[in-house]
Amino acid sequence: MEITQQPDYKITLYRAGIIATTFMVIMIPVQIAFFLIWPHPSNIMDWFTLFNNNWIIGLISFDFLYMLSMIASIFLYIALFFALFERQKALSLFALIIGLIGLAIYFPSNTSIEMLSISRQYFNASTEYDKGLFIASGQTLYSIWKGTSYSVYYLLNGIALILFFLAMIRNNKFRKSTSYIGLTSGILMTVPATAGVIGMTMALLSLLPWSIFSILVIQDFNRIIKKIRQEKEKSVA
Repeated sequence: MEITQQPDYKITLYRAGIIATTFMVIMIPVQIAFFLIWPHPSNIMDWFTLFNNNWIIGLISFDFLYMLSMIASIFLYIALFFALFERQKALSLFALIIGLIGLAIYFPSNTSIEMLSISRQYFNASTEYDKGLFIASGQTLYSIWKGTSYSVYYLLNGIALILFFLAMIRNNKFRKSTSYIGLTSGILMTVPATAGVIGMTMALLSLLPWSIFSILVIQDFNRIIKKIRQEKEKSVA
């Protein structure tokens, strides 16, 4: 009974990883398109106006889709952990823990919903004093959005990805091309996008190897699933 249940459990995990990775890959061009069509406002009043005129574009511009991608990355990390843990226990465990801590730190930094609420309250305010308070609140939310939590998350997840990819290099479940392209993107992700021109440049450069890695890891997960099914059929026979 144990032999037949374990592969089904792993297949579910790998499928979740495939779905999560596919979602993240799709979100990359979507977010880039939104940024090009609707560039980020330069001040709080413009952000309030954007949220008031079109709250959907406001949320997306304030990284709401990116937050959804971070939720999806939880499932990718778990799938990678289970694929790598058998042969690289220390690396895969440290990678999972550091990655999940980084993601937990990130979520409080995403203040898109709060910005939507504050912007509505600003336009409904009846006095200049109240409006001034909402502007100050909006400035605080904006500072949190790209503040310490975001930078720490970015660094921790860059480290987690490097550890995952180092474990992957030593595991024949994944192709070497997947491992090294992933390692390249992980190294580029160690510098937060908020770190001036260098950070933004490295963040943009990381998108290409990350996209390629995502496609390759989806293929590798499918190959692992196929191998598990074949082993299950042999054990049943």
